[in-house]
Amino acid sequence: MTSAAKKSLTPAEKERFFLALEKDEKLFGETLEVVLNLTISDPKLTFDVADLIETDFRNLYLVIMKKAVREMGSSTTMACCKNLV
Repeated sequence: MTSAAKKSLTPAEKERFFLALEKDEKLFGETLEVVLNLTISDPKLTFDVADLIETDFRNLYLVIMKKAVREMGSSTTMACCKNLV
């Protein structure tokens, strides 16, 4: 049984993929879901991505935090963290 070698995309293939993501909202959503599922499967990667969002994508981070605070309501534990305590 032979294992398939991992093939890297060429720059042209990557460009076509990124253009397709920009043009197709459904493809973008599906791709993001796959990436996020891969991210949460590894705790270290989860923290690395969270740090990346916090530092390099500040607007996204702020929207997430505002949503978490809004969902918190009168609870003393943020909605995102209830299952951690």
